[in-house]
Amino acid sequence: MGRKQTTRNQLDDEIEIEQGQVYARSLGPRGNHQHEVQFIDGSKTLVTLPPRFRNVVWLKRGHYVIVDPSVGVSEKVGGEIVHVLFPKHIKDLKTSGKWPTEFDDEPVIATTTTTAEEEELDSDNDDLLFVNNNRPVMSDTDSSSSEDEE
Repeated sequence: MGRKQTTRNQLDDEIEIEQGQVYARSLGPRGNHQHEVQFIDGSKTLVTLPPRFRNVVWLKRGHYVIVDPSVGVSEKVGGEIVHVLFPKHIKDLKTSGKWPTEFDDEPVIATTTTTAEEEELDSDNDDLLFVNNNRPVMSDTDSSSSEDEE
């Protein structure tokens, strides 16, 4: 397959997961075209990126892939990436009901905070702000007291 055809297939094809293939989330590259992935059950393993995807598809931390654990298995490597999923693919899989619920990224809000609680959180966060030591600190109390004396 040529480079253009591989790119077109990655972007335009409908995703169908075959027998033995599983969804996984990329935890990051580990060198030599190997990526560490996390499966739905939480287990982690190394998988390889096949030569047809190299320099065509860039896989980063947090991207989702389809892995075939039966291909390219060796002592350290636990499978091969079959397909890199783009946001369009994930949206289609969610609408069709094929996307695993373990990979849903929508945050769940347990309770809402009241305004008094928010003010306390804001005042606590003010103490953690970065202080620039290269600038002199001008205090407002000194200037206001000199104006009052006049």
